[in-house]
Amino acid sequence: MNIFSSLLLFVILACFSFVLQDDPYQPMKEIQTFKTKLNQTNQSISSMKCNFVQEKQLSFLAQKVISKGNLSYKKPDKMKIEYTTPFVYSMSLYNGKAYVKDNDKVSKFDTRSNKLFKYINDLMIQSVQGNILDNPDFVINYQENKSLFLVDMTPKDKSIQEYLDKVKIFVQKSSYQVVAVEISEKGGDYTHINFINRVYNNNLPDEGFIIK
Repeated sequence: MNIFSSLLLFVILACFSFVLQDDPYQPMKEIQTFKTKLNQTNQSISSMKCNFVQEKQLSFLAQKVISKGNLSYKKPDKMKIEYTTPFVYSMSLYNGKAYVKDNDKVSKFDTRSNKLFKYINDLMIQSVQGNILDNPDFVINYQENKSLFLVDMTPKDKSIQEYLDKVKIFVQKSSYQVVAVEISEKGGDYTHINFINRVYNNNLPDEGFIIK
């Protein structure tokens, strides 16, 4: 997953065990009710910590690349993702800065001065406020089946389309919690993330989000 896709994943989690479904999707019947209940669920979450399993499909490889790691989130603007297997790599959003650590080298970006990171930061604010689904920068298609809601988001901005083709968010009907995210990149590659062992609203110290 490129850095843009990884940061966009952070945003999605601020806004919102994967189960494959053979049940076909139909257009969502009550979109406003869905948005209201999803927002209520999001507003009740102050923090989240979980493990994840990521499946990456690359066009030049016959098999998917499987990665594992940990993810932490704390309102309003702190997130950290740590890959632990098969490689070690971490990213963090902290106090208006984005940090990336790869092979013991730490890179820092200002999310307010860089166009790409400003876009991510603005999406983060919308996510925390609960109105990302009203974002005019995306064409959003709402669908559902018996157990899941599907939010299909396609960016309008051509510069963003260079990195991102589409985002699919799967929301469990029984809990209004996100159970899967799929990010499709230009060229046909895609990343699917399964979140497991999710724990909500625990006290997460700020220093745990700092990358050194």
